[in-house]
Amino acid sequence: MIEKIIIERFKNISKVELPLSNINILIGANNAGKSSILQSIQFAVSIAQTTSLDEFKEARWKFGKLSTSLTANQIIYTPIRDIYSLGHGGTLSQNEGKAIKVTFIEKDTQNRATFFLRKGRNKNLHTTIEGQVLGQQIRDLDNPYSIYVPGLSGIPPFEELRSEGIVRRMAAKGDANNVFRNILWLLKQNEIKWASFLKDFNDIFPDLSISITFDKLKDEYLNASIKRDEKDIPIDAFGTGVLQIIQTLAYIHLYKPKLLILDEPDSHLHPSNQRVLAEKLNEISSILKVQIIISTHSRHLLDAFKEYATVNWISNGAINNHPYDFIKVLLEIGALDKGDILNNGNLKCVVLTEDTKTNKLKAILKSNNFLLEETQIWAYDGCSKIDTAIVLAAFIKSKAPGTTVLIHRDRDYLSDDDCQKLIDKATKANLKLFLTVGTDIESHFLDARHIQTLYPDLSIEEINRFIDEATDHCSTKSIESFVNYMTNKGLQEQYSGGKRLNAGEIATTCLTDYNADKLKFRHGKAVYKVFSNNFFQGRNQKDLIVGSQFLEVNELSQISRQIWPVAVAATKTLQT
Repeated sequence: MIEKIIIERFKNISKVELPLSNINILIGANNAGKSSILQSIQFAVSIAQTTSLDEFKEARWKFGKLSTSLTANQIIYTPIRDIYSLGHGGTLSQNEGKAIKVTFIEKDTQNRATFFLRKGRNKNLHTTIEGQVLGQQIRDLDNPYSIYVPGLSGIPPFEELRSEGIVRRMAAKGDANNVFRNILWLLKQNEIKWASFLKDFNDIFPDLSISITFDKLKDEYLNASIKRDEKDIPIDAFGTGVLQIIQTLAYIHLYKPKLLILDEPDSHLHPSNQRVLAEKLNEISSILKVQIIISTHSRHLLDAFKEYATVNWISNGAINNHPYDFIKVLLEIGALDKGDILNNGNLKCVVLTEDTKTNKLKAILKSNNFLLEETQIWAYDGCSKIDTAIVLAAFIKSKAPGTTVLIHRDRDYLSDDDCQKLIDKATKANLKLFLTVGTDIESHFLDARHIQTLYPDLSIEEINRFIDEATDHCSTKSIESFVNYMTNKGLQEQYSGGKRLNAGEIATTCLTDYNADKLKFRHGKAVYKVFSNNFFQGRNQKDLIVGSQFLEVNELSQISRQIWPVAVAATKTLQT
C-alpha cells in the first residue's frame, strides 16, 4: 500500500505531497490542479512501464538506479502531445534539479520509487528511476500497477478483436475507449473474473445484463450488448453513465491494479447510482486491496464517501486543509469555483437562494435598489438551513470580508415565532435574511398594483378579480400543502420527544387559518401559474417578472441603503 505520493515540477504543480488511504477524493475548482495530480501519477507509472519495453532491454538496474534515454513517441501514456510542456511552467529543462519528479512511498516497508524525467540531448528525453524494489513492481506492464480511467467520451460503433498486448498497452495509455469491447472479451475468458465483474455490475444496475461474443469463423467484429426488459441493445447505444461504470469495473477485475485513478466517474451518472458506485468502490477497495484516487465535483459522490474516504481540497496545485463539512457545503453550490470571483473584490453582496431560476428574485432585488452588477445570486440546495448558510458565509467572509451575505428563504408556513427565531439566528451570524411575504417568491407578483404598472388600462378591481379566481381555483392545492407541511413539522416534534401528532387537529387548524388569511397561506406558485394562464387569454402578454415600486420590501430596502448609501440616495432623489 502506498502511504504517500510526492509530485514535483509537473505542469502547474510546484510540489504537492498527497497522503493516500484506501479511498482518496480530490475536489477543487476548475484548473485547480486535480487532473494534473492524477495525470502526474499515471505519467510516472507510464515512464516506468515504457522502460520495460523490448527496445529498452539494455537498460539495467545499477545500485538501485535505472537510467535511459527515450523519445516522446515511445512513452506509453502522456496527458498532452507536447511532452516538453509538462515541465513546471510549461518548459522541460535539461537541468537535473528542474526535472519532473514523482516519488511513491510504501506504507509498511517505507520502500521508495522516484521517477525523474528531464529533457535530453537532440530532442530526446532522459529518465531515471531510483528504488529498485518498488520501482520494478511499477515497471511491470504485464501486471499494471495503476490504471487511469479518464472520463468516457463515447466508444466506437465497431471493434475488431485485438491481441492482449495491444489492449493492455492501450489501457495503460488511458485509451481504453477504443478497446472497450476487447477489455470485456478478455475479461470473459476468465470465468472467475467475469463472474465477479457481473456481480459488481448488477449490484449497481440489477435490471441490466451484459453479453459479449465473437465467432472467429464468422464475425468480423466483437458483438457486445446490454439486455434490458428482455431487449438486447447494442452497447454503444447505451448511456454514457452505464458505459463508464462498465469500463471502471472491467479495468478493476481484469487487471487488479494496486492503484486505480478515476477522473470524475460521476459524470453522466444519476445521483442514486453515484451513491451505489461509492459503496461498491469501497467494497472493492477493501476486498481487492486496491487504492483509489478520485477527482469529482459531485456532492452526492462526496457525501456517499464521507464515512471512509480521505478528502483533499486542491487549490492552485496544492492541498488546502479544510474541515470536511466545510468542503461539502462549498461543493454543494459550486462555490469552489466561486472563490476566485470573490477574490476580485468587486462584489458587495452575495444572495443565497434555493431557487434555481433567479429571475423573480432579481426583479425584487432591483425593485429594492440592489445594484445587480455588484451582486451575485448563488443558487444551491439547502440554503434555507441557517446552519449550512453560516458555514458558507464564513467562506465568503474569508474571501471578501466586506461582502454582505443575504439569504432568501420562502416563508412557507412558518409561524411568526419561527420566523423571528430564524432572523435572530441569522443576525447573530452577521447574515441578512429575506423572508417572502407569502409562502413563496411568486406571492410578491400577485399584487394588482404591480400588474397595473404593466396594464394601466385595467383597474385594480379587474386585476384582483383574476387573482381571486386563481386563488379559489388553487384552494385545494394550497390547503393540502399547508396540511402536509404542518404534519411533517408535527412528526419531527413527535420524534424529538414532543407531543403526539394529532392529524385531525392539524387539518382543522390549517383550514381555519387558510380561510382567515388566504393571501398569506395560498400556494403562490400554483396560484401564479393559474392566474397567468387566465389573465393572458386574449390579451397582449407582457413579462410580469420585472421591477416596480410595488415589489419594494422594507427589510430589503434597508439592506440596500446600508450597502450602497450614496447610490440608493441618488436613486430616491431621481424618483422624487
